[in-house]
Amino acid sequence: MVEVKDGKKILTTPISAEDLKGIKIGDIIYLNGSMTTCRDVAHRRLVEEGRLNLSSDSSLNVFFTKSDISGL
Repeated sequence: MVEVKDGKKILTTPISAEDLKGIKIGDIIYLNGSMTTCRDVAHRRLVEEGRLNLSSDSSLNVFFTKSDISGL
């Protein structure tokens, strides 16, 4: 869900493709809800164990990475 409150764009997880339609590069958004953060080794382990499919995991809310995971 996306909400605009006091001029702030607030996204609440889970976020749909429809919610992202009005978001542009450079926009400042606020996130509310469940989020997952981890580094590349944890990403790799989750993918290898079959616990995460980065291309189609519909249960994934927000997934932040601080490193390059393009090799997964």
